[in-house]
Amino acid sequence: MLRLALQKPCIHLGAKGRNINDDIGALVQKGQDKKIQQSLDIVRVVGNNAVNPGQLDIRDDRATAETLFRLLNLIVDKMISEGRQVEELYASLPENARKAIEDRDS
Repeated sequence: MLRLALQKPCIHLGAKGRNINDDIGALVQKGQDKKIQQSLDIVRVVGNNAVNPGQLDIRDDRATAETLFRLLNLIVDKMISEGRQVEELYASLPENARKAIEDRDS
């Protein structure tokens, strides 16, 4: 289930959502951080090994599930939440300060 949940943030970031491995590859091509890529692949590989068409592997233990939940939360924090927080704080700067920064960087 967590592997399936992983596809949503990938789609949010511009991946196609058809194949999770291809989606991760596309994010890597866009410059995704290596640690996030590794986290994405951990959830993907463990999820692939736990789910086969029409059946679930109930041998997965609680510790594995909790670790994967933590990884998924870390992935979403790094890929989505942190960026939004910075954008909100940046938008709260006075307009003249933002304009001066844009002028400096153009």
